[in-house]
Amino acid sequence: MTHKFEIPYYQDYISPEMFQEINKSAKNYAGIDHLIHVGETGGLETIDSMKFLCELYELTKNQLGAVLEQRILDRKFIDERTSSCYKFNQSLKIDFESSDYKTILGMEDSQGRVVIGPLHKLYAKSGGGKPIAALPDYLKGNHVTLFGPPDNAKLCINAMNAFHRKLKDEPAIVEELLKTHDSSPKWGADDEDSKTPLRLDLISAGENLTHCFDRTLKVEDEKSKKVYELVSEKLSLPIKRFPGLALPCFFLFYKENPIPLHLYDFALHLFKNWHNQEALTFYVPKLENEEEARYIHHMISIAEKMIHALHSDYVVGSIRLMIVLENPRAILRVNEIMDELHPYFAGASLGWHDYLGSTARLFKEDGNYRIPVKADPNIVIKYIKGSHDLLASVVGSRGGIKVGGMYGILPTTTDLFSESFQVTIKGYIKDVITQMKRDLTGFWVAHPDFVRIGLALVEAWKFFKNGDKTKLDLVVKGLLDKKYHQEILDFIHGPDIEGLHVDDEMFVRSLLVADIKESTYIANNHPDEIRYNVFQSLQYITDWLSGNGCVALPSQISGTAVRVMDDLATAERSRWEVWHEIYHGRFNLDEFLKITHEEIHFIRKDKSDDKKIVQVKWDERTALWYPVAMKIMIKLMTDQKPVEFATELLLPFTIPSIRHSENPWEEACKIDNKKFNIPGSIKRFNYYFEMCGSFSFAKNQKKNLIVDLNSIEKSILAFTKNEIIEAASFHGDIGEGKRALIIWLK
Repeated sequence: MTHKFEIPYYQDYISPEMFQEINKSAKNYAGIDHLIHVGETGGLETIDSMKFLCELYELTKNQLGAVLEQRILDRKFIDERTSSCYKFNQSLKIDFESSDYKTILGMEDSQGRVVIGPLHKLYAKSGGGKPIAALPDYLKGNHVTLFGPPDNAKLCINAMNAFHRKLKDEPAIVEELLKTHDSSPKWGADDEDSKTPLRLDLISAGENLTHCFDRTLKVEDEKSKKVYELVSEKLSLPIKRFPGLALPCFFLFYKENPIPLHLYDFALHLFKNWHNQEALTFYVPKLENEEEARYIHHMISIAEKMIHALHSDYVVGSIRLMIVLENPRAILRVNEIMDELHPYFAGASLGWHDYLGSTARLFKEDGNYRIPVKADPNIVIKYIKGSHDLLASVVGSRGGIKVGGMYGILPTTTDLFSESFQVTIKGYIKDVITQMKRDLTGFWVAHPDFVRIGLALVEAWKFFKNGDKTKLDLVVKGLLDKKYHQEILDFIHGPDIEGLHVDDEMFVRSLLVADIKESTYIANNHPDEIRYNVFQSLQYITDWLSGNGCVALPSQISGTAVRVMDDLATAERSRWEVWHEIYHGRFNLDEFLKITHEEIHFIRKDKSDDKKIVQVKWDERTALWYPVAMKIMIKLMTDQKPVEFATELLLPFTIPSIRHSENPWEEACKIDNKKFNIPGSIKRFNYYFEMCGSFSFAKNQKKNLIVDLNSIEKSILAFTKNEIIEAASFHGDIGEGKRALIIWLK
């Protein structure tokens, strides 16, 4: 009999065959009946904390299972209705930019539920609800928030000490402004999109974060013997982000059911740190509506009662939540989410990469939809205004913290006066000022070097609003080369862009950024845009598989080399952008495969130059994973029925028996060929391209279901000189590492 989980949704991640494979290496967890685990225990995992986790799972599993099952039903409804709407619009020749264009927005399912859309007219205005519960003092003020994973102790210390991380040549005005700034930096300690969920890393993350809160974290560099430790003042406040509801543990099973990964991360942290109120604020990712918020409230209220039963001095209601609004369904239900989470709700932020990716998934059956292109460096300024205004109007009017999104562009050097740093900091100033103009409380940054500057900009803005414009001008002139002064000062002193009025009949689509007929920056189906997404995705997925959940990948702004911090959210938006172009016939599949092979070749040979740089090198750490990453990316970008989340394909590679095998892809296919199957035509194209390195040859030969040696010989003998050169350029050099080539050819 096929084993079924109590939460059926998790079978999309762990098939019966995959569960059987995991079971082979699983062991009983000593001291707890019916709990089995894979790998080594440690850190916050104790018998008592794991019993707490198992009991919390038993008390919450039914409600979690129900909301995740509803997700499946809603996806089916959305796809069917979106497809029907698209056909309707096509038949009547209704323009995509017209208010008459029919979409899924506002449609009801068979239960009378509006699956996506506002429930009342104040969804984007003030006055939609009562004030939130009073914020504790440590959450008041501005939220300049560094985001990054806590599994590495040294990086944790860097995050905690970010206020003191002073750039060489930092202008004196920054230090002056920080003397009057009264908010501490924040650190989004991320166990979600920034982290490959390997058990040992999660254990390290839990330990490190606990030591950050008790101020005992210290580490000695093995080579230099330098000791890194926390400073005594102006430390960042860590805010843990636990994983989303969709993810199951691949290493922990209770009564033959995977423990939800968010429950594991939340419960162990709460069990250990219940006595420290500052440790009890959490970022909650990927909620889709008020029903899922109701589950989170249920989970927290039960957990608090359990902690209070163990520790009578625990104050029920101490937990506070920051909701990451990164789904189009959620942004239209902010008031309802706030109401469901009372008294825990503290504020909200925008995860705009996931937001755009989720919207692309929502409109996957609409052939006219276009996602804002990834290459556009001004996405936040141009397209996220509606979301910013909603945060300010809805969350702000009810007393909540309102945090904008991530500025993820980084320079290639720490030299303040290098051109890379200059174009990066120029964009950063514009990003921060835009969010301040929109009355937000704060924003996210991807590197500790930007924390002090961000705090100084926020403080200078306060002076600016009160009539003293000199300090902000001094910051700009101190950070930027003279050639940029007037441009940025004009931007600061000028008005924000005009957005649609909230009562405009196109406002909802504008809010979702689902009203772009064609990108004005670069077309979504332009080969350069496809290539950019492929180049970035191959490196990110490889790095994720190698154990690192976030990486600064090379890019360009106006011809200047920079880096862009990628995590799983950026990989998701990339895959949906390319998927739309291929699925809806705007980009040829064979051309996509050719670009994929060209980019993997560029990476393997490291053909980096001053315009295009391979960040994740093909080396001993990654050689095993690049071929796997290529196949996963192809599936994500070309499957007719793609997985909901990339993690459905990624997480099996955290299973030790797959991860440590000689050929992880081959091993995964043996266990669950249905999940990892690639269509025969794509396999054949890849096979012939890898064998010969010729696009025309691979394109023609893939049509043959069986190998035709005569046809192959005839095609090769007919190669032109250019085709011979093209083919030759793809073959390995003499002396290339044997193991890497064997893995690649398999």
